Amino acid sequence: MTVEKLFKARKISMLASATVLIFILPFSLSVGSYNVTYLDTLKFLLGYSNLPPDATSILLIRLRRTLASILVGFILGASGTAMQSVLRNPMASPFTLGISSAAALGVAVVLLSGLVGSVRGIILAYSNPYIIPIFALVFALIQTAIVLLLAYRAGLSERALVLAAIAMNFFYQALLSLIQYLKLNELQVALIVFWSFGDVGRIGWVELKIIAIAASVLSIYFIARALDFDLMDLGDDVAYASGVNAKRVRLEASIVAAIGASIVTAFSGVIAFLCLISPHIARLVVGNNHRYLIPESMIVAAILLVAADSIGRFILSPITLPVGITLSLIGSPLLIYLLLKR
Repeated sequence: MTVEKLFKARKISMLASATVLIFILPFSLSVGSYNVTYLDTLKFLLGYSNLPPDATSILLIRLRRTLASILVGFILGASGTAMQSVLRNPMASPFTLGISSAAALGVAVVLLSGLVGSVRGIILAYSNPYIIPIFALVFALIQTAIVLLLAYRAGLSERALVLAAIAMNFFYQALLSLIQYLKLNELQVALIVFWSFGDVGRIGWVELKIIAIAASVLSIYFIARALDFDLMDLGDDVAYASGVNAKRVRLEASIVAAIGASIVTAFSGVIAFLCLISPHIARLVVGNNHRYLIPESMIVAAILLVAADSIGRFILSPITLPVGITLSLIGSPLLIYLLLKR
């Protein structure tokens, strides 16, 4: 296959993936305990719907969930691809570096401090609804700083860095378990457990705007660095010879990916599996050229997350499963299948 035909095939593959994402958008709005037809959702999206007010309200809620799934997928798909590239490790991702565990520990600390509000019987009264996301974000960024310190002060290699981060993951989980066991009551422990499931339904319109800004900045940066990532895949010496400062790009990409994943984790909880599996699926579709791999990973991650959220609302209706649970149930067999096929 010539280079021109290869590029054309990649563009067609990306167009097909984008078409799938557009197709499942109205399907996601139609799924749930309140039955809405696919045609009605299309009319709603196009602004020609005359549905009753209750149906319109439900569709707006579902639209917010679906848009949140797409934007979160964009961030985690691009971040996972970038981390696997700059660390040259197929198991690398922002969450492999301990971000999710650090964020969960932040939630436990804020509950322990009493800043989140007071417990009245079986009700937790919030004094500030944003205090939990703020603490989760701060602890995730602290973990990012620790990882970068290990990389550039301790001089750890890419593989050693991932192993050190995994060790820190277990350390954070041990601290979290200790706090839950000794200090927190049943309601607070239940809140931490529920938060760790991952759920796009808790993302409101204000949070959605913040995530949209983060997704825009992050995607522009990573796509602009696509050629640098290609050169770094060939080795740091090749990158330096081509005028790319591999150390600086690795530092920048790690910070951007970690901040993006931290924002997502702070608002939606832990959705860790997505940024690991979506780059591998995208590579099977478009190959290793980051000019195509990064946007394809974003689209694949968005498709997986929208599908997982839709299945979670449908499979045990009227009960809605958190998307983190559904995604792991779907993604784990899929990743094993990809490993066996390759």
